[in-house]
Amino acid sequence: MPDAAAELRLISFGIGPETFVLDIMAVRQIIPYAGSTSLPTAPAFVEGIIVLRNEVIPIVDLRKRLYPDLQELSEPLVLITHSSAGVIGLKVDAVHRIVTISRDALLPPPPLVHGIRGELLIAIVPHADEVYLLIDIENVLSGDERRELAVADLALQA
Repeated sequence: MPDAAAELRLISFGIGPETFVLDIMAVRQIIPYAGSTSLPTAPAFVEGIIVLRNEVIPIVDLRKRLYPDLQELSEPLVLITHSSAGVIGLKVDAVHRIVTISRDALLPPPPLVHGIRGELLIAIVPHADEVYLLIDIENVLSGDERRELAVADLALQA
């Protein structure tokens, strides 16, 4: 019987040409993107806000952050996630499936690719015939961006 602590359950999703993964425990819900309301006080990295069950959730478009020159798709989805900055919606192109991988399968990213938003990319995950890019929900927003959210009063905690 495999050791559950040695395994990770990740949700895979597409942004532009790549497939990324995120710890499934950080994802609260997946919803279709039906637009957002822009706010003049919102930081530039926040596309807008949505209200979901009486909770105001800032939406961060990962396509614009990672692939700013790509054209937007017509039916994106939003991953409602928990982070130290509060609840954040991550707008993505598609959600694929949940994968279970061994912690031993995680490979460090080469130094050359650390430029992908600092520490956003924390590991390369080869799995079956695919290679996933593991991102850290805590690093989707930089410390300055988390403070901006708190100042704009769009998150519950700084």
